[in-house]
Amino acid sequence: MTDETIRLGMTNDMAGAGKTPYGSVTRAMTSYFAWLNEQGGACGRQIELHVEDDEYSAEKALAGTTKLVAEDGVLAMVGGVGTEAHMPVGTYLNDPNGDGDMTDGVPDLFVSTGWSGWFDTVKFPWTVGFIPGFTLDGAVLGVYAKEQLAGKKVGVLFRDDDFGKEYMAGVAGALGGTDKIAAESYVSDEVDVAVQVGQLKDAGVEVLVLAATPEVVATSIRSAAGLGWAPQMMVGYTIPPSTMAARVGGGTSTADLEAGFQALDGMVSTEYLLSPIEDESDDVMQEHRRVMQSYQGPQVSTLSVYGQALAETVVEALNRSCESLNRVGLMAAVESMNDFSPSVMLPGIRVSLSDTDHKAIESLQPVAIRATGEVQRTGDVISLESTSAPSGE
Repeated sequence: MTDETIRLGMTNDMAGAGKTPYGSVTRAMTSYFAWLNEQGGACGRQIELHVEDDEYSAEKALAGTTKLVAEDGVLAMVGGVGTEAHMPVGTYLNDPNGDGDMTDGVPDLFVSTGWSGWFDTVKFPWTVGFIPGFTLDGAVLGVYAKEQLAGKKVGVLFRDDDFGKEYMAGVAGALGGTDKIAAESYVSDEVDVAVQVGQLKDAGVEVLVLAATPEVVATSIRSAAGLGWAPQMMVGYTIPPSTMAARVGGGTSTADLEAGFQALDGMVSTEYLLSPIEDESDDVMQEHRRVMQSYQGPQVSTLSVYGQALAETVVEALNRSCESLNRVGLMAAVESMNDFSPSVMLPGIRVSLSDTDHKAIESLQPVAIRATGEVQRTGDVISLESTSAPSGE
């Protein structure tokens, strides 16, 4: 950092070698910062986002982060992606010297992973989450089922790892305990879940929550259809509707997506950002599109909108720390944020933090996916406080 610049760091799967589309998030952030710099930047300084390609690999994410911190001297790391990829990174940033003294950590801001462990402010005092926690997402789906689908038996198909177990805990917490639901799990490398789907059907499940990868969501839908079973299906925000439609329909052609959305018709999900489709005519989305097009950003999508939301939140934190623009001052500024709403976030969804609460987003909006590809918001925003989610969340 200099008197003229603020240097931030980020690693991501930029070239897609890790088979993810997440590089679009970083490109959207870079575009937003380029636009903002023309308006004067933050604290009278230009924002520089230094990026290393980590190929969605924990080893490369750690190597890139170490370089950005030790050699490039970034003020903070932002937007780390993926629980497994970020695990060694988070450990390093909270204790760079590995000596057990965490007072000299590096801000690990607004990570893109919903694992509840990041919210432990004792173990990870320098890490701040951004996306809603997996437990919260499961709990919101559970609350929706309890309130909007009252009396129907709920089942959960979940991946047998931290991701799936946290969704399971959220649903169970909202419904009053694991004895209130039927549950089946699958191992992480499993795709064929026909047996589990059949068991859930036989258990009399009428509402099926899928805490699974896009591939398993697709096979679950096909398996249920093959059994002549049509439960109300629910899935969290982590899988965009277009991704699910492509998996279910078998590709990304217009015909494939149309077939996929037909199969998804009525599925309930959650969201917290404005939609590039439903909110296309909104002034905020039109400006987002203009910025992405004018500053070499990615194609407008859910990921580009997410990237701007992340960038706006970073800028809010920087502007709160202008009088003490160092790592300690920046963390204090982050922990002072209250009821901040990025322009591209849905009404009623706000960022609030404190020194004991590092969960940025703690509310979600239930939505219904339609055969047309549209997403219809249904009911009110559901907050963490109203879900009875486990205390770890």
